[in-house]
Amino acid sequence: MIRTALLGFTLGHLVFFAQADTPYLNHSPVQRVELMGGKIFLKKAKVSEIILQDTDVPRRFFFQLGDLSELTDLSLENCRIEPNNIVAISNLPKLEWLNLYRTPLGEQEVKLLSKSSSIVLLPLGKVGVTNRGLENLCKMSQLTYLGLRGNPVTDKGAQHLSKLSNLQGLYLGETQVTDQTVTEISHLSQLEKLWLHDLPITDKAIGHLAKLTQLKEVHIYGTNISAQGARSLQESLPKCRVIHEVFPK
Repeated sequence: MIRTALLGFTLGHLVFFAQADTPYLNHSPVQRVELMGGKIFLKKAKVSEIILQDTDVPRRFFFQLGDLSELTDLSLENCRIEPNNIVAISNLPKLEWLNLYRTPLGEQEVKLLSKSSSIVLLPLGKVGVTNRGLENLCKMSQLTYLGLRGNPVTDKGAQHLSKLSNLQGLYLGETQVTDQTVTEISHLSQLEKLWLHDLPITDKAIGHLAKLTQLKEVHIYGTNISAQGARSLQESLPKCRVIHEVFPK
């Protein structure tokens, strides 16, 4: 599954691809997914995962999502959806992984999304999350992964990240945060993977990163961290893979 590669975790469930001629696909909105070029996965004869990409998702699809009570994984990457349809997603009782990468979201949609109590893996790269939106997302204390790549969030919004004590993966690359945010997240003791690439962070962040003793991988390429600073971090965290260059010599 796609999400298992996201953090390197095995989440303990198997899914099977439903072929187009499977009788179950006559049930809406499953058939609609096929018509939109999407993919459907089953677990115990019920839909557990839906993947759609680069498409306009009709309102009726969301109206019928409530029928899929066993849906755990939903990917709507680079899709166009109407604002109010987020409510149907946040109400899914067993949804654990929601990928909305490059699917534009307004502040109201982010607020509605934050009401979900089941989502634990949330890739939201390049969707337009603002500082206010991030403040709402940080109310989702159950999150174990939050992806914010390329969103216009700053230290003001990122100060709320310290509330997400269950985070094991955090993607902040290509945002607008600085060393100040690294100080804030240094208290997230369960972090295992951290993306800080293409940020204006400096060697001042090294001491705070060294406090994250559970880190297995940290990406700091494209920053103002020096080679000496990267070496120092590697020495402090010998079990962590410190990625300072995209193409190491």
